[in-house]
Amino acid sequence: MRLWRSSGPPLLEGDPSLCPKTFADLLKQPKTQVKSIPMKPVSYLHGEPQIIWDRSEIDQMIINENLEYAVIGKFSYGWPDIHELRSAIPKQCEMKGECKIGLLCNRHVLIRASLLEDYVHLLSKPAFYITSRGNSFPMRTFKWDPMFKAEAETTTAVAWISFPSLPPNFFGEEAIFSLASAVGKPLQVDLATRNQTRPSCARVKVEVDLLKEFPKRIKIGVKRSEELISERWINIRYDYMPKYCKTCKIQGHDEQQCYVVHPELYQGKKDKNSQEEMKESQGEEAKDKGGETNNNKAVEQAQGTNKGKEGVGENKQHKGDGMLKKEWQRTGVLFENKFSALQDCKKGEEMGKTEKNPNNDQDLNKKHLLEEDKEIDYNIQHISKLGDLSPRQTTSLQNSVKKGKSIIPLQVQTRRSREKTSISEQ
Repeated sequence: MRLWRSSGPPLLEGDPSLCPKTFADLLKQPKTQVKSIPMKPVSYLHGEPQIIWDRSEIDQMIINENLEYAVIGKFSYGWPDIHELRSAIPKQCEMKGECKIGLLCNRHVLIRASLLEDYVHLLSKPAFYITSRGNSFPMRTFKWDPMFKAEAETTTAVAWISFPSLPPNFFGEEAIFSLASAVGKPLQVDLATRNQTRPSCARVKVEVDLLKEFPKRIKIGVKRSEELISERWINIRYDYMPKYCKTCKIQGHDEQQCYVVHPELYQGKKDKNSQEEMKESQGEEAKDKGGETNNNKAVEQAQGTNKGKEGVGENKQHKGDGMLKKEWQRTGVLFENKFSALQDCKKGEEMGKTEKNPNNDQDLNKKHLLEEDKEIDYNIQHISKLGDLSPRQTTSLQNSVKKGKSIIPLQVQTRRSREKTSISEQ
């Protein structure tokens, strides 16, 4: 059986169409053709030289220089070295394709992405934080423009728009891009629209000019015959649209919120901030004062309770060992618990036993007087024995001693003298 070949050109062994495509090849964007641009003649206007190119020639220049997906990164608060940025931006910005990074001018770097996905990702976030050597540098991203100026930010931005209540038959990428072209340049649809999992709303990311007016609705129609057309209005919802100030020429605020056009807004903001600071300081002072008064009240209450405890402790009396004894109470001490108070009371009772009592003093004085009387009687009897005194003389001597009269200069022997005499006799 013979195989017949078609009349087409013969297939070569190295034909790339026969090679299987990988997933990386599918992600790659088709390369545009590089074309050379002819040189332009120089013309003069009012003695000044000038060269003018067509728009198509400018577009071809952008393709030739790999600037189709070019993004500008602006660092407002310092930036790392350029060789550090070349390694940090692709990793920290999660770029999937190749990119070339170079310093464009002061605080601005030019990022030449190779994939549309990376281009959209860079413009979707308001800011990226690039970390280098322990420091974090905020980087804002803008679309690169052929007429870029460092002192004026571009008016082009990326925003999400959605079409609620759009019929599901218009969820194809071609139909959605046709609707989104009324607002700006469509870039990509979201994942739910692509996977057909949210039939209630179609969502697409669009590149818009912030100085233009944005439509709020768009009319779609179906031509049923040459004269009959069924129409329907579809609302356009803007998720977030950046603001642009024509005076400052920067993104982030408009002329209604500009401090240059309306300086009273800045003064009002300063006054508001100062009032808030004053309120915060007053609130802190009030809290401190409240804490002090609460502490003082707690101390006063503690002192009052201690004084009450002291009064109760002083009034309590009990009998022991045949005499009245006061219960001792420590003053000026806050007990942590009832058990420590009981221990302190026990200590007080032990210390109270050693304290003096006026009733005890009177008893001691009586005993001392009795001992002295006994000792005087003993001395008088001893003198009468040694001096051969008669009973009448001894009684008169005792009476005179009791009445406190002066005695005859006789040697009255006391207890100490007796002890001395006994020792000498021994």
